[in-house]
Amino acid sequence: LKISDFEEQIKYMSENNFYFPTWNEVEKYVDGRISLPAKSVVITVDDGDPSFFDLAVPILQKYNITATSFVVTSWYGYRYDANMKNVVFESHSDNMHQAGANGKGRMVNWSYNEILKDIKTSSATLGNCNIFCYPFGHYNDIAIKALKDADYKLAFTTEGGRVKPGQNKYKLPR
Repeated sequence: LKISDFEEQIKYMSENNFYFPTWNEVEKYVDGRISLPAKSVVITVDDGDPSFFDLAVPILQKYNITATSFVVTSWYGYRYDANMKNVVFESHSDNMHQAGANGKGRMVNWSYNEILKDIKTSSATLGNCNIFCYPFGHYNDIAIKALKDADYKLAFTTEGGRVKPGQNKYKLPR
């Protein structure tokens, strides 16, 4: 994707009355407590790569549209500054975005305590985030329990699809 393509897409959404709900609204929608407009979109970007901040954030600011950066905090840390509007920081783990013993992500290889420590480190680095994106899309029941116990409210897989009311809040599609 070229940055000019990204700007074209953002401009289109801006000019065509797309709605960009907050994470709180998404959670209420999944719980069935509110409805959202048909053209609702949450823009997410994985990893926290500097190119997102250097190239995409100025476009988001130009059109006053918010996106979420799911950050791998051991790679990129926390890049917020007072001038950075239109970016929400959430967790993509601290150090689980690597292969584990069986070739799948660490999140499905590590113990509950290792997962819990990692996601709490990520949350603390980012300032108490509560939305999570599974590294490589890999998760299991232990990972979900750790996220719940660490007060994460929603978690996203790599499965395609639309988020709908009544879905499992820890197995949401993107």
